[in-house]
Amino acid sequence: MTTMTHARAMQLVDRLARILRDEIAAIGRGELAEVEALFPRKQALLAEIEAAFADPAPLLEGDTPPAVRLRERLAELQRLIRTDLALLQRMTEATGAVAREIERIRERHGLSGLYDKDGTPRAAHVAGAQRFDTSL
Repeated sequence: MTTMTHARAMQLVDRLARILRDEIAAIGRGELAEVEALFPRKQALLAEIEAAFADPAPLLEGDTPPAVRLRERLAELQRLIRTDLALLQRMTEATGAVAREIERIRERHGLSGLYDKDGTPRAAHVAGAQRFDTSL
């Protein structure tokens, strides 16, 4: 197992921060296809970061300049993650609200059954009573 260096850890954190900034900007522009395209990269990078930071203590402990910078970058990354999460949650809620509204409109304006000419609901008959000409 290779030892994670401060430089490599910073590189991973910076890459994820860049993806999150791109995703936040895409959400702001309403470019959902771009958000979807970023997801596989973000997921792969998260897996890489989890593996790299399996034991973060050696990287984060102490007051050395590299450890301090890494802690600062991780704090910034945490802020980006919170912002991204909040935007994604709002986007999900808005999508759900739109779907519920469309369903409500469909139910309200759709033909949820058959109606008489005065607008009252008819019994659930598919067709009216058949009359046969028996005068033949």
